[in-house]
Amino acid sequence: MHFMKLVLGVLLAGLGAILLAGHLGFLPAGMGGWLLHYWPVLLVVIGLALLANALNNGLLGWISTLLVIGLLAYAAWWAYHHGASAPPSYAKVYDLSRPRVEALTLRARVFGGSLVVGSKSGPRAAKTLDITASGTGGMGHEEGTVPRFLSSGGAAILTWPPAGPHVYQAPLGGDLRVTAPEGLRVRLEAKSLFSEVRADFSHLRPEHLDLEAICSGVHVVATGSARPSVIRIRGTMSSVDLRIPPSGPVRIEFLSPLSFRSLPEDFVERVAGRSKVKVWTSEGSGPPLRIRVESPLIHLRVRREAVRAL
Repeated sequence: MHFMKLVLGVLLAGLGAILLAGHLGFLPAGMGGWLLHYWPVLLVVIGLALLANALNNGLLGWISTLLVIGLLAYAAWWAYHHGASAPPSYAKVYDLSRPRVEALTLRARVFGGSLVVGSKSGPRAAKTLDITASGTGGMGHEEGTVPRFLSSGGAAILTWPPAGPHVYQAPLGGDLRVTAPEGLRVRLEAKSLFSEVRADFSHLRPEHLDLEAICSGVHVVATGSARPSVIRIRGTMSSVDLRIPPSGPVRIEFLSPLSFRSLPEDFVERVAGRSKVKVWTSEGSGPPLRIRVESPLIHLRVRREAVRAL
C-alpha cells in the first residue's frame, strides 16, 4: 500500500474539518495553541509513512496511519471536553474626533478566518471607526482576544489579537472586520494562514501595505485617487489579486523565480543584467506604485480598473 498517500489523505481531511469547525465557531478557546503545541507529531507521522514506503514495511505504515487517526480523535475529545464556543462577537465604535485621528495603522493576524477592511460614507461616518471581531473562544470577553486601540498625536494603532507576534497565536477561525471613514490614511500590516484577506481602499488613502499570506487568498482594491507607495507581499502558496487605477506608473519586483504572475498588457519586463530579480514596469503619470513579491509560490494577479465613460 502507498501509506504516504493514505496518511496525507487522512491528515488533510482532519485538518480541513478542524479549520471548518473553527471558522463556523464550534471550537473552544485555545484550540489554535493546542495545534501549535503538538504540531511536531505530524513530522513523526510523515516520517514513518515515508519509511514505510521506502522499506515496504506495512507495520510502520499502519502505525503512522493510526497515529494520525489517534491525534485527530484526541483533538475532537479535547474540543468536546473544553466545550464548544457560542457564536461570539465583539463590536466597538471608536470616536476619531476626540482625540482627532488622521492616520490608522492596522496590524491584524488571522488563522483559518478572514480579515475585511472597508470604508463608509456619510456625515456621522466621518468621525467613527467600526470594529467587529468574531470567531471562537468567547472573543471579546477573554483577555488576549479583544482588539487593542491606541491613539496619540493624530495617529492610531489597531492591533488584533493584541498578544503574540505570530499568526499561529491568532484565534482559530476568528474574523475581523474594520470599517473606516472615507479619506482616512491607512497602513496595513496583515498576516494570514489558511485565511482570506479582503481590503477595499478605493475610498481611503492607503500609504503602505505589508501582506504575509500562507495558503491564503488576498484581494486588494487600490483604485482610488490616493495610491499606496509600497505593497510588500510575503508568504507562500497564496494567491494575491490586486486592482489598481486604469493608469499610472507601477514597478513590480519578483525576488523569487518561483513566483507566478498575471499582468495587464501595458506591463513590460525589464532586463536587470545578472540579477535574479525580475522587474516589470508600466509607465504613466502620477505618484509611482512599487510592488515587491519577496517569497516563492505566490501568484500575483494585477488588474487595471476599467475606464469609465463620460
